Amino acid sequence: MNNNNNNNTVDTCNNSQRTEKVYSQRAKRWKLVIAGLIASLIVTIIVSLNIGYTFISYSDILTFFGTRIPYVNNLIDTTAFTREQLANQAIILDIRLPRILAALIIGAALSASGTLFQGVFRNPMADPYVLGVSAGASVGVGIAILWGTGINFFGFPIVPIAAFLTALATIFFVYSISKVGTRVPEMSLLLTGIAVSIFLAAIFQAMQFITTDHKLSQLVNWQIGSITNVGWANWWAVLPFIVAGIALSYFYARDLNMISLGEDTAQHLGVNTSRTKKILLVLGSIMTAAAVSISGLIGFVGLMIPHITRLIVGPDHRLLIPTSALLGAIYLIICDNIARSIGGATEVPVGIITALAGGPFLVFLLRRSRQKYRM
Repeated sequence: MNNNNNNNTVDTCNNSQRTEKVYSQRAKRWKLVIAGLIASLIVTIIVSLNIGYTFISYSDILTFFGTRIPYVNNLIDTTAFTREQLANQAIILDIRLPRILAALIIGAALSASGTLFQGVFRNPMADPYVLGVSAGASVGVGIAILWGTGINFFGFPIVPIAAFLTALATIFFVYSISKVGTRVPEMSLLLTGIAVSIFLAAIFQAMQFITTDHKLSQLVNWQIGSITNVGWANWWAVLPFIVAGIALSYFYARDLNMISLGEDTAQHLGVNTSRTKKILLVLGSIMTAAAVSISGLIGFVGLMIPHITRLIVGPDHRLLIPTSALLGAIYLIICDNIARSIGGATEVPVGIITALAGGPFLVFLLRRSRQKYRM
């Protein structure tokens, strides 16, 4: 008996050591992946600052940044700047930088939201755009633009609040309509989301017929999806919601891993699936609404990036959530660079670029899904 107990103890210790070794190796790999993506993001931002109708050298760009860094700015003589350099400084710090950072947080928000929706619904085609969440948020934005101008709630502007409420209502409506018993069939979810998106798009278009010319241009820009006019004020207004949404989502990564194994399994492992799913849907809606409130409808980012990231790093949401956010940020910055470049002095809305890339990707997923069911 003593020998058996000793053997069991040794086996347990060996298994524990193996588990710790595997986890240590995996954690080390995770750190390398995150570090590589952060480095890529920084390089993308620096390169993006040099892209535009006006050419500005990297040396000037670094000098302009130095004027905003404490202690370093004392070493730079701004009085020696030429008129051209002063104009270029305004272009970099007041136009290009806030726009690039807007693309960063919007791409991160939409990708993180897509990751949450795909994990909650256990469906690779779940996405804020496809499920109608983006369209719902846009209706909220439209209502705020038409009838809520100047209204604030405890210091927060009405636009992101209205976008969040309508986005949240949309996702719960789509979820409840698609549900069959305790399951949410893939095709039912997709078709319901598309139908709701079309209906909400019709409401948004109807708003354009009852508004003035000034507000009409705002609605059109939101419908297309553009970050051309995003400034520092817009960026700071939505940054807390997006950062908090991504951070809180990470704390539920383990529960999301359990849900991906099946709701029954997750409940047996101690996860309150109903509460967790509602919290994650709220967080995803908050991030989507915050992004849509300053950019409009930018589609398919939340569909493509989580799916691609999952193929690269695997299904573990502890790694999937942060890497999707980082990769989404890089992707949308690159798409915005293309939008700023291909039209010359006339810029193409970034929503067109993401739609051109995302449409074929959705068709690919649909064909792959159909082949799976045939097998």
